[in-house]
Amino acid sequence: MTTSVALTDARRAAFEREGFLLVPDALPPSLVERLVDAADRLYEEGVGKDGLSARNHWQMRNCIGADPAFLELLDYPTVLPLVVGVLNWDIHLITSHLIVRPPNPPGVDDHFKGEGWHRDGGMSPAEMQEPHPRLFLKVAYLLSDQSEPGRGNTQVVPGSNRLVGRPAQADGAPHPYGAIEILGKPGDAFLFEQRTWHAVGPNRSDLTRKTLFMGYGYRWVRAMDYLVPRDDLLERSDPIQRQLLGEVKTPMGIYLPQDDDVPLRAWWRERQQAAAGVA
Repeated sequence: MTTSVALTDARRAAFEREGFLLVPDALPPSLVERLVDAADRLYEEGVGKDGLSARNHWQMRNCIGADPAFLELLDYPTVLPLVVGVLNWDIHLITSHLIVRPPNPPGVDDHFKGEGWHRDGGMSPAEMQEPHPRLFLKVAYLLSDQSEPGRGNTQVVPGSNRLVGRPAQADGAPHPYGAIEILGKPGDAFLFEQRTWHAVGPNRSDLTRKTLFMGYGYRWVRAMDYLVPRDDLLERSDPIQRQLLGEVKTPMGIYLPQDDDVPLRAWWRERQQAAAGVA
């Protein structure tokens, strides 16, 4: 993880203000190609077995172990420093989620009447006292061309991470005021926190939308889509990757982490010291 990537003051301010952050050219074309090949293979297998959902998409949760290319994203050097910069070093992967959305069939209500807008976190938005704290964020890697609206893009309401309650929405309108579609090309990525209100946009194009989400949360936040880390993934991972996969080595390691529990702490400290030396 030697690539020079930093959460600059401007980037941090933008994330705090808007609740999301664009990362252009996060992945090289060679890796994007392998990720797309894996996504296409899994999609064909999954649709052949289960078909599409009622909302015209197919998904695979806990997909990180489904292909070696997915595992490479766990600590990808153009993105992990941004994640640690926002949250800190006491984190692990809480979800990995592949979503493939083909073009909408003719006549399908592609607005979903606005009910798709939500905050992430399952029951936590309903159970936590407002204003909500930041608990985790997701990185969305674009595997299809979403550089124009109407291609199944993720939609967000900028600044909604700082709201109490739902964003304002006109009666009968499909989306809240200020909603935008995030645009990007294959290999681009964006980060967004769980408090940011978001939804999927309609796919009115002739392209199949493919996006891979990797969610990182504090280690005391329980993972969403696995109970214990997979042994086969841990066996081929280095110490930092093992932390991110959810390994805990000491009895109170989740709440009072020791160095063995959080090797990412030393890595981050060295990185900060190096940055201070350059400055």
